[in-house]
Amino acid sequence: MAVTLTLTDVDPGGTQLYVFGTVALSGNYPTGGDAVDWTTLIAQMGVRGETVESSMTDPAYGPVQANFTVQGGTPNQYQMQQGAAANNWKMRGYTTGSSGAEFTGGAAYPTSATTDVITFSAQFRKST
Repeated sequence: MAVTLTLTDVDPGGTQLYVFGTVALSGNYPTGGDAVDWTTLIAQMGVRGETVESSMTDPAYGPVQANFTVQGGTPNQYQMQQGAAANNWKMRGYTTGSSGAEFTGGAAYPTSATTDVITFSAQFRKST
């Protein structure tokens, strides 16, 4: 059970950081969704050497908004659930075939999910 975030770009806007990257899924899908830890981005560097310097250590912060998007491939859908802190958000995965059901809790991620090309975008407040 793992959602791994890999930073690819940072746009250091005025009062917000716009962060982009890729998502990899592995292991089993936990019932109710898999954990997303945005703080793992702090140690990563964007393609042009940018870093994520945001207020993620403050429990009130984390992304202002975030989403996962499938780039082609399967019609799976991924929904973000905000956590109380930047390190405990949840990602819920759904098939959009005939049932649109959530991935099976406790079972391995479907092959369609582990082979999806998933990207993320997130917006963070800048540190003050």
